Amino acid sequence: MKNLLQKTILATAAFFFMFNIQTVKAQDFGADVVSSYVWRGTQFGAGPHIQPWMELGSGAITGGIWGSFPTTGGDGGHELDLWLSADLGPLALTVTNYSFPGADGTYTTGGVFDGDLEVSGSTSLFDTVDLTVGYFTDLEALYIEAGFPLGPVGVAVGYGSDGDGAFYAGGDSGLVNLSFSGSKDIKITEDYSLPVFGSFIYNPDAESAFLVFGFSF
Repeated sequence: MKNLLQKTILATAAFFFMFNIQTVKAQDFGADVVSSYVWRGTQFGAGPHIQPWMELGSGAITGGIWGSFPTTGGDGGHELDLWLSADLGPLALTVTNYSFPGADGTYTTGGVFDGDLEVSGSTSLFDTVDLTVGYFTDLEALYIEAGFPLGPVGVAVGYGSDGDGAFYAGGDSGLVNLSFSGSKDIKITEDYSLPVFGSFIYNPDAESAFLVFGFSF
């Protein structure tokens, strides 16, 4: 199943870039800088991370690459993900290949095209609740998250269920992510404002808590 999905996403991406390059409607790139990298209630690596990204879009299809790299060096917390998403109106489907190189960009296991595959879907319910469901095909790990506004605060509640090995909830299942987030723009010049954001994240299953600050450019 894993190899089939990897071949499918690579074949689709190759078709997209080889035959639709003239019809690309949008391209973008940028980066976030965060005080620590916390994903779905779990911290990866240590210290601040730089998280660059690039994407191309044509019609309902968008593909891109996203990375996270610690500023402190070392081999923990490096990540490089390839993804392809289809906007189907009320539902968006995404396939993501998560890979984890070392500090020098090389891999001890797998590779940039041979990582952990997740198939996910997202939709909006009642125009207020953003629902995301993701499933790692090889790890057999399921994640469900509901996000909604509470006044000026963005709230997210995430539930993780593991397969045979520990992933979200130590080999079990439960609430792994309660986050409360906010954002604002800091005016730098007349023509430019710096977007900043912050999150308080609590993992009830692991009883761990994080306070994260970041900015985008």
